[in-house]
Amino acid sequence: MKLIALLVKILILLFFIVLAVFNTHSVPFSWLPGSQITLPLIVLLLAFFVIGALFGVLAMFGRLLTLRNENNRLRAEVKKNARVAREEITPPAVPAASAHPVVKE
Repeated sequence: MKLIALLVKILILLFFIVLAVFNTHSVPFSWLPGSQITLPLIVLLLAFFVIGALFGVLAMFGRLLTLRNENNRLRAEVKKNARVAREEITPPAVPAASAHPVVKE
């Protein structure tokens, strides 16, 4: 299974390399009114991919912190419940006087 995953990753990498080689044409990019720069298409594609990935990470950051806090709270609760369960399982101490069996006649 790991070999198949590796082959798929290599194929995807090769696809993006071929895409980069064939998209080296320069394109104009207007980022402010009146200002225009000319960059290779692959540079713009890569830049906007990275910007989109950063926005995605920032969008999920709040949820990540919430889930991490909930996970820590639940772990603490499990430890507390395990400690309470261990304390309940320990047998009570038997007094020395009642250690001998009582014989009823």
